[in-house]
Amino acid sequence: MYCLRLFLFFAVSSLVSALPPKFAGSDVQKQYLVLDLPGLHTNVQEEDIPLMFSGQLQLYPENNTNYFFWSYKDQHPLPENTNRTMFWLNGGPGCSSLDGALLEAGPFRVNEDRKIVYNKGSWHKAANMVFVDQPGGTGFSYTDVYDSELYQVTQDFLVFMSKYYEIFPEERDNEIYFAGESYAGQYIPYIADGILRHNRNLTEGEKPYNLKGLLIGNGWISPNEQSLSYLPYAVQAGIVSTENERWGQILSDHEQCQKIVNRIDANFDGELHDYEVSSSTCERVLQTLLTITRDKSLPKDEQCFNMYDYTKKDSFPSCGMNWPHELVFVMPFLREDEVKGDLNIKNNQVWRECSGAVGSHLHARNSIPSVHLLPSILETVPIVLFNGNLDIICNYMGTESFIKKMTWGGSKGFSSQDTTDWIYDSKTAGYIKSERNLTFVNVFGASHMVPYDVPEISRALIDLITGNYDVQETQTKSDKTKKSYVTYPIGAKAEADAKAKAEADAKAKADAAKQGGQASPTEEEKVDGDKSNSDASTSESAIPEDYDKSATVSKITRVIQLLVIIVLIWGMYVLYTSCKSRPSSIIKTGPSTGKKKNVQWADQLRRFQEDDEEAQRQNQGFFSKTFGKFTTGDNRGNYTPAPDKYYEDIELGDGITEHDEQSGASLGSASVDNFVIDSEEEDELEEQEQVHT
Repeated sequence: MYCLRLFLFFAVSSLVSALPPKFAGSDVQKQYLVLDLPGLHTNVQEEDIPLMFSGQLQLYPENNTNYFFWSYKDQHPLPENTNRTMFWLNGGPGCSSLDGALLEAGPFRVNEDRKIVYNKGSWHKAANMVFVDQPGGTGFSYTDVYDSELYQVTQDFLVFMSKYYEIFPEERDNEIYFAGESYAGQYIPYIADGILRHNRNLTEGEKPYNLKGLLIGNGWISPNEQSLSYLPYAVQAGIVSTENERWGQILSDHEQCQKIVNRIDANFDGELHDYEVSSSTCERVLQTLLTITRDKSLPKDEQCFNMYDYTKKDSFPSCGMNWPHELVFVMPFLREDEVKGDLNIKNNQVWRECSGAVGSHLHARNSIPSVHLLPSILETVPIVLFNGNLDIICNYMGTESFIKKMTWGGSKGFSSQDTTDWIYDSKTAGYIKSERNLTFVNVFGASHMVPYDVPEISRALIDLITGNYDVQETQTKSDKTKKSYVTYPIGAKAEADAKAKAEADAKAKADAAKQGGQASPTEEEKVDGDKSNSDASTSESAIPEDYDKSATVSKITRVIQLLVIIVLIWGMYVLYTSCKSRPSSIIKTGPSTGKKKNVQWADQLRRFQEDDEEAQRQNQGFFSKTFGKFTTGDNRGNYTPAPDKYYEDIELGDGITEHDEQSGASLGSASVDNFVIDSEEEDELEEQEQVHT
């Protein structure tokens, strides 16, 4: 039992030494810490595993409203990507933001084995990402009272933010960004407007929120204007043509929608109008489009265009509702008890991608479309509106159309309809229009869910709103200047900046040399003199350009941990073999065989051999002594063979009797459980043996 306890002690010590440092956050934060997920430690490299928190925050105990969130923080962030928190919201209304977390901008995707795998385009590398299921009743969030208006959604989210920052006060002063898609085009402007109103009406002790930007993808911002774009978009994309036998039907629906939009344009005053908040007439255009383009000659699961990506097909009338196909992995994954436990889900609710109850309650009949809120927000907060060019339902033509009609910053629409190429990693990723705090991006080769199709490119949208990009100008063949916005893979811009600076310095020196003069020193040379040249030379010769210090430190740490484990396992083995060889007590309680046993305790022998061994130890070094401890073990309490000159015969068991010292009478054979050999009693024992024989 003693050996087993020691073995378990060392085993636990080995495992503990191999674990990462203990999370040092508050006790409250630890309640939301996510330590494991199926596939996390087998499919994801350690340096890519973010610090994760997840759980349900109570907003209103009186109506049982709780919001679910799942946050990701990069444990090795680049300096330019720190102190930044981004809240992600999916649309619907009533669709879970875990679509965004596990299908789009989060660090993980779910494979067919219901295990997570890493997403190289995760947005958490550029900002702390917080995915929130809202409003109440969406995803893992729950409530007894559903929101019916967008101002209620706003108020609820502001309460959520206050609760969130109570748990994570270290993020309270971070830059705040919002991102999302589809019906989040209503959520995000409303919440941003609520934050700005909060900042203007602070009470004593309150702090403003550091709102820095909004990113809205394929947003449902101006509903009727968006619906009016369905027919021209479908014609341009080749989805429908005037040759279709039911062309007259869709054209009629389009004209009815046009009449409503004309009324809106004539009274675009930000006031509430019934014809503007009701979009059923205009939404009929899309349903007609999907119906008249149905091809019944194709297999059932290919008869309808996918309304979220027209290059794909689906069954009718789903027409995209079964997409993306990874949903068949995500849904059962989020319904597993193990996963819900990992995510700190307290109630036993079943996760659904979209809640019909939320959508049916949120009519927003008394909420003006969010397009009316954008001009005032743009006065202080930059906005990026991005659209995947393959989407039908929230297509880019609808977004460009309402921008053309909107007045902000003292002007209507963009001053020029010219577009600028967006370059990512040396390839054209789309085109951009940008003026007066508003940027529009048309993302090539992307659907309604841009991060799903082009994850790494989509992450660079954060660079566009934070200003982490370059503007390059080139001369065309017609001698015109062409401008491009250039973004880079994560961390590559710093390298590009260093390279550009070196090229500029070299060019300046070359130009000076051509003019016959001596090149003027750069700013760094003026300060550091020859030292800058020496440092640059050392950097070029000794440190590779792709050197990753954090990765090297991580590898060294793992090697050290491995060595510690090996040493501990070696120590356990030595300890185990030592305990295994320990004999049982020489004191017997049962009958003896009568045979003699020549034994010697190791500590007795050590006294006789001490002088000889001491001389040997004097000649040993530190490492030799240490190695000897492991290889020879500890002989205390073990039997050690003794030379013949040290042998002493001791017979136990039969023939041993006790005498009463006062009477001299023999007490007969007795138990010898407490029998002790003492050096002072050896002569007396020998005499007793002679008497009995």
